[in-house]
Amino acid sequence: MGHKVLVADGDINNPMLSRLYPPEGAHGVGRPKNATLETCKVWLADTLALALKQNASVVIDMGGGDRISEELAAESDLGHFLAASNLTPTYAYFTGPERDDFEHMHRIWAGGAFQGGTSLLFLNAGLQRNTSRTENPFAWLRQDPRMTEMTKAGVIPIDMPALTCMKYIEEEGLSVFEAIANKTGQSGRPLNPLWVHMAQKWLKDFTTNLTKEGADEWMP
Repeated sequence: MGHKVLVADGDINNPMLSRLYPPEGAHGVGRPKNATLETCKVWLADTLALALKQNASVVIDMGGGDRISEELAAESDLGHFLAASNLTPTYAYFTGPERDDFEHMHRIWAGGAFQGGTSLLFLNAGLQRNTSRTENPFAWLRQDPRMTEMTKAGVIPIDMPALTCMKYIEEEGLSVFEAIANKTGQSGRPLNPLWVHMAQKWLKDFTTNLTKEGADEWMP
């Protein structure tokens, strides 16, 4: 805790992180110019070099919708490089309740490219595609042997609650954190106070789940 934190968004298809932390901001890092493996490899190398030079913690979004992140981590031998550089990584995996979503994430984890450090699995209930939301959309997953395999290997599952009003927040061009801060949206009108309340409750519940799993040990 207390280190400078850099935020590097390498997800070409979904630049959400760079929207929250622009490259020109205090924590920002320039984004890769395209999604080719060679470009992303140079970008990752430059980002890690910058973090080492500044003695900073760095949050890196390598993207999850294609195989670039897997190929990049495997080709660069990322886990061993971080260990040799005396850097302790925290790997964050995300999955929604749908089976194909988990299968994609599990393949990345099982590939073994991301090794060492702490591995977290965020169970994002907000990605449930079924409109008739169940009380526990991950009930099937907790019984899946692949999930058991991951937890036995030390992966920490963390529940990420759904924010069911997120579409109304996004319609105003706001992020969830801007909604929590009660920022005015692109319409120029104040955000509905119920959406503000729901966003604030979402953050409180999510923070509670993080704390319960020992977030202070692996957050920068």
